[in-house]
Amino acid sequence: MPHPHAAPRPPTVTRAAPAEPVIPGRLDRQGLAYRTVRPGGTADWLLLVTVEGRGRLRLPAAPDVLVGHGQVAVIEPRTPHDYGTDHEAGQWSLRWAHLLARPEWLLLLDWPSPAPGVRHIDVDETVHARIVQALDRAISARRSGLRRDLLFAMNAVEEALLWCDTANPRETVLDPRLRTVLEYVGSHLEHPHTVASLAHVGGISPSRLAHLAAQQLGTSLMAHVDGKRMELARLLLTHTDLPIAHVAGQVGFTDPLYFSRRFRAATSMSPSRFRAENGNA
Repeated sequence: MPHPHAAPRPPTVTRAAPAEPVIPGRLDRQGLAYRTVRPGGTADWLLLVTVEGRGRLRLPAAPDVLVGHGQVAVIEPRTPHDYGTDHEAGQWSLRWAHLLARPEWLLLLDWPSPAPGVRHIDVDETVHARIVQALDRAISARRSGLRRDLLFAMNAVEEALLWCDTANPRETVLDPRLRTVLEYVGSHLEHPHTVASLAHVGGISPSRLAHLAAQQLGTSLMAHVDGKRMELARLLLTHTDLPIAHVAGQVGFTDPLYFSRRFRAATSMSPSRFRAENGNA
């Protein structure tokens, strides 16, 4: 492993990466000697996620792009590469992945471009951790020798890109506290919820949470929760034989009669009629 402050050496000039759907990897504590140059770029996309330190992307006729902790960059195909450890930082640890992007991945990579051929986003600590965890799973899968290891790796990389998408400023970026609340609700629809109880989950005041929900979801928080409950109830009524009382319990209603009233208000049908008209498992 090179010393973090080793003298720079001539850059490594490499050719385009092999045309594989996903090639993930990691580099830890690369010192000043680390630099990669690909004058013709590659045929695929290159995703760079800083874990520690900072990298510097040198670009022809454009300012350098720095990629520090909490930042993610992607280099577009055929864009000349000249990147390495930023000298002021002294070292760089990162996860990387070469991608032959699926059509749906291109939507997830529609990030702001600070320079021609480079896209860049900032992410919060939670999103950063999940991106790194997903890429670590991709690396492990690709090296495992498991049957379908490439598909496992592709799924993990897609998860990383989906988490990147939550931080894309070209779309609505949820407040991290509201995002925490929504994830909790999605995993615990069967629990009783109030704005106050969910505010505790998000580490925020009830009034602030209510304001964020109205601003970023376009509806009240409890209306959002009720909508997700009714959505799940419709799925359970359509695709399972669960008794209606059990469906009610799974979507957070201890009283089946109250559930039936709420379901009718949302769908203009009773749960039994909805099931009769939409089939079941």
